[in-house]
Amino acid sequence: MANKGLIINSDLDTGQKVVALIACIAQEMVTEMERSIKHLNLSLTQVQILHVLSHSPEGRLTVNQIKGAMVVDSPNVSRSLNKLMENELIVKERSTEDQRVVHITVTDKGREYHDEADKFIVDLPLNLNDEEKEKLYQLLVKL
Repeated sequence: MANKGLIINSDLDTGQKVVALIACIAQEMVTEMERSIKHLNLSLTQVQILHVLSHSPEGRLTVNQIKGAMVVDSPNVSRSLNKLMENELIVKERSTEDQRVVHITVTDKGREYHDEADKFIVDLPLNLNDEEKEKLYQLLVKL
C-alpha cells in the first residue's frame, strides 16, 4: 500500500499532488485487481483479452482487432493468447484466405473464466457514495 500521506503532506503544489495521488491509486488498484483474480491463474491482460472476445459481435477476432479493442495497451498480447490457448480458454484458427491472419475465438470455458474474473474486478470497493463516484467520474473524464 502506498504511503499517500507523504504526498498529501509534501511541499508539492496541488497539481503535482493530484498527479502523484492518481499514480499511487492506480498502482494500488492494479495490485488489488491482480490479487483478486490470482486464484484464476489469469493476468489482467488475459482478462482484458477474454473481455474483448466475449463482447465481440462476431464471436471471433483477429489478433490486431483484439489489440485495437483493448483499453490498456499491452506488449504481451501474443504471449497471453498462447497461455489462454494452453488453458483451453480460446481457440486459434488460421484464415483460409490469408495464412498470415489468425482468428481467435473464446471458448465456453473462457467465457466462464471471464465472468468469474469480472465479478472480482468490478466489485472492488471504492469507499465512495454514489454522488462522490459521479463527481469523481466527471473529473476523471475531464482529464
